[in-house]
Amino acid sequence: MKKQSNKYNTFIISLSLVGSMVLLGLGADVFSVSWRQLIKPVFVKEVKKEGVDFILVDDFEKGQSSGVFYERKNSIGGYQGTWAKRPSYSIITKLSDERDSARGRYLAIEYKKEAGWAGWYTLLNNADISNYNALTFWVKGDKGGEKFDIGLADAKMQEFQMDAVYAGPIDLFLPLGVTTEWQKVKIPVSRVESQIDLNKMGSIVLWFKYGGEGKVYIDDMEFESDKEVQKKEAFNSPKANFDPKHPRSLWVWKVDPVTNQKGRKELLQLCKDAAITNMYLYFGDFDPEKEPEYASGLADFLKEAHKFGIKVEALTGNPVWALKVYHQSCLDWIDAFLKFNKTRPQNERIDGVSLDVEPYLTSEWQSDTDRVRSDYIDLLKKVRKLVLRYNQEFKIGVAIPHFYSEIDKGKFEEKTLELVDYAAVMAYYDDPNKIIEKSAPHFVIADKLGKKISIGVETQDLIALNQGERRQTFFEEGWEEMEDSLAQVSKKFKSHPSFEGFAIHCYYSYKLLQRGRNVPIKQRPKDIYSIVSKRRLSNIKIDGNLSDWDLSSMYAVDKKVNVVYGQFSWAGPNDLSAKIYSMWDDGNLYFAFDITDDVIEQEKAKHDLWEGDHIEMWLDMNLMADYNEAINSNDDYQFGFSPGNLKKLKSEVYTWTPELSNMDYTKEIEIASAKTEKGYVIEVKLPARVLYASRDTRQPVNLRRSVWFKNGDKFGISVDPSDCDDPAAPQKVLMSSSVSRAWGDPTTFGILELK
Repeated sequence: MKKQSNKYNTFIISLSLVGSMVLLGLGADVFSVSWRQLIKPVFVKEVKKEGVDFILVDDFEKGQSSGVFYERKNSIGGYQGTWAKRPSYSIITKLSDERDSARGRYLAIEYKKEAGWAGWYTLLNNADISNYNALTFWVKGDKGGEKFDIGLADAKMQEFQMDAVYAGPIDLFLPLGVTTEWQKVKIPVSRVESQIDLNKMGSIVLWFKYGGEGKVYIDDMEFESDKEVQKKEAFNSPKANFDPKHPRSLWVWKVDPVTNQKGRKELLQLCKDAAITNMYLYFGDFDPEKEPEYASGLADFLKEAHKFGIKVEALTGNPVWALKVYHQSCLDWIDAFLKFNKTRPQNERIDGVSLDVEPYLTSEWQSDTDRVRSDYIDLLKKVRKLVLRYNQEFKIGVAIPHFYSEIDKGKFEEKTLELVDYAAVMAYYDDPNKIIEKSAPHFVIADKLGKKISIGVETQDLIALNQGERRQTFFEEGWEEMEDSLAQVSKKFKSHPSFEGFAIHCYYSYKLLQRGRNVPIKQRPKDIYSIVSKRRLSNIKIDGNLSDWDLSSMYAVDKKVNVVYGQFSWAGPNDLSAKIYSMWDDGNLYFAFDITDDVIEQEKAKHDLWEGDHIEMWLDMNLMADYNEAINSNDDYQFGFSPGNLKKLKSEVYTWTPELSNMDYTKEIEIASAKTEKGYVIEVKLPARVLYASRDTRQPVNLRRSVWFKNGDKFGISVDPSDCDDPAAPQKVLMSSSVSRAWGDPTTFGILELK
């Protein structure tokens, strides 16, 4: 084992200042710099005793290792190695840092993730980690910004080759993500303890699944006890205020609180903290007569849940259950719970069933839609008849997609709601306006029928699961921002008698949802370019004529390095290039784009205007609050400015991001264009009342102050001219003021500086 005396005189990130800011209710907007920039490295001396304070998994001092799948033993006698499927790969080597003799050897993992998969593991030889609360290790990257996920498996999972339990992405545990400096990572064991046996551990795994290639360095991997870990985890865990008129529900998969006592305790505690009063709990096949011990355990759990004020509905479903030939499978499953209830007192009974039967996922939905719809309605009739026969307090609920209200002018949904007590509408979006838009039609139907509607929201990492888009989940936003959005939605629907509340999907992802944003972090380059915006000293008329402009400060986009798409199609500055000008006053930003374009082609409008000649412009209006976030947020705007065809088709503004009601939002933006000898000019006026629109309502704010912009203000910006010479081949060339431009990544933008 390497020397410990100097080993820990190494940088550790201190969050004390940031934590104090949050606890005091001080947002990052109070300061002129990002909260991430306030994090300072501090020196920490650690003196620990192995076997008491920590278990050393591996210090990577012994032996050499190299090559794909080449394994070596770790410090507790288990093997460590890699796995991959071509064309992806992962290779391990052991290195020594000549500049840091105290560190000794450490592990280098080089990876490339394309199709297939890649990762690293180390086996734990049945180690008992039940006395430790954190997995820790030191990490740095070759370039910084590297990303991977961490998981743990117990011995039984390892034996049966089951996937490790997901603990989270590395960025979740490092405020600045992986950098080129050594940092210590602390991963709370509590994130996985209810799903694994801590007394007999199987493995630690690192998944490289985000695409691209890189190299990370790992050292001194341990399980240890850390007093601060659980405090931070408790601070971050989801919380909500209880609303008795609009209770909350939670879909619960992947945990069985009947047999898993740790899982039960954790689940009930989350429900208490997050104001959950109803859970849809997954059950497989159930026969209380053949499984008396399980039935007794279920009764015990239901009794405890009811003491907490939590109702429990049995959850399951299969798309094919909608088909008549499979109806009996569904009915038998429900019948088992009704029989169970018959033998139990009220406080030990299941409260109903929540059917996740989605008929539109069957192949028959496409080939014989009317029959499948009819079969589905027939199933619900049979379920209702079965429940009535037992004469119990037993709810029937269904999960439905938001598009049911559009089928047959809402008649299909009416038939569905007539046969159930409530529906949970899967309005899976991260924007309150979009949730409201998709949910509103269902309340019209439910109000008429006297039924209840819960609005379902998603918290899973849909991108990693390859099951959806970022805009369909609150995974990136975190639970605090989600709560703000749900408050907006609740305000809209609280007057509807059918509004039941919200249903959160789902337990295993919701419990890991962070208080703050969970997004990729990347260090911005030091040599960021700037576009200067000059103070307006005289009136500017938006008419496509730049004679009233101060043109003394110009930023040119005219070199091959500016071509980010279509390099081989770009014929030079006369084919496409741009001169960018900007001015400002107290309440507006002004932009002028003098475009050189040998062929002007634009016949498209609105969302499709990108298919013709146009300017795409990104503006990050809260630059310092999310300075190192490598993903766009609701303060990042992606505008499209079209010159029109300079004939009948007029110039136009469109906003692709965030998703807005463009007609309402852009009507206050002024735009004009004019043909020039070498191309065209676009002139734009962006009012502050639009750019600082409420992030939740997305409507222009009321101007309660006269000064919105001032000298020295800085915003993120990227100006991207696009060329289309042939309407059959849109976007022949895309240039950018940001030469390393990546779509939706504000860390690749430049700076708009007001002077």
